[in-house]
Amino acid sequence: MKKYGKTESDIITEQKIQCREIVSEILDFGVSEIQKQQIIKLISLELENTELMRKISHLIDECEEDHTDKKILTLE
Repeated sequence: MKKYGKTESDIITEQKIQCREIVSEILDFGVSEIQKQQIIKLISLELENTELMRKISHLIDECEEDHTDKKILTLE
């Protein structure tokens, strides 16, 4: 039996490859850890799944707070 066109699996694989290429382009800019976190947060805000968006955004916010708390502790 011959297949014509792309399967759903083929399309998903191609999309994932594109995602890896996008990430590679971003990393080529030499972004810092803080910038990576901000990029993740900003992209999460574009998600249609609002529950997932809130979870990711909240997690990034918590990490930023932990990072700030550690800085304060080392300065004292």
